[in-house]
Amino acid sequence: MYNKEQEFRAWLIEEQKINPETLSKDASRKRFAQFVEDYNTATLPHEKYYALEPYERRMSTLRNGGMIPQGDEGSYDPRADIAAHSSKLKQRAAPPSTETYLNREQLQELRKVQMERIEAGKMKALGMDIKQSMGVRMDTQYD
Repeated sequence: MYNKEQEFRAWLIEEQKINPETLSKDASRKRFAQFVEDYNTATLPHEKYYALEPYERRMSTLRNGGMIPQGDEGSYDPRADIAAHSSKLKQRAAPPSTETYLNREQLQELRKVQMERIEAGKMKALGMDIKQSMGVRMDTQYD
């Protein structure tokens, strides 16, 4: 019926004090909607209502005197999170590449063309005539 049927039933019995067999289908849907709301907003009162099977495995291991491994797949490791965050910051802080594909003369020519375009825009706004070659870069050689 539901993906979280076991968790829902445990929640009904333990938290709501309701027997799931006595609920009508409509009442069950309403209670399940309430359960889903709490599940999605992470406001359920206990962790077992999120994943009952792994919780039961952990509890049975503890009851039998076993040890729970530290690297449990559902656990959060703040040190790993901090390490990942600091590595991202280091990557961003790396100095930008100073290598360019244009030499100094080509860059000066591009600056000149850019200034001409700005000047042409101002002249156009004033209603003046603009030369067709103004603000245009002419390449004479092909790579």
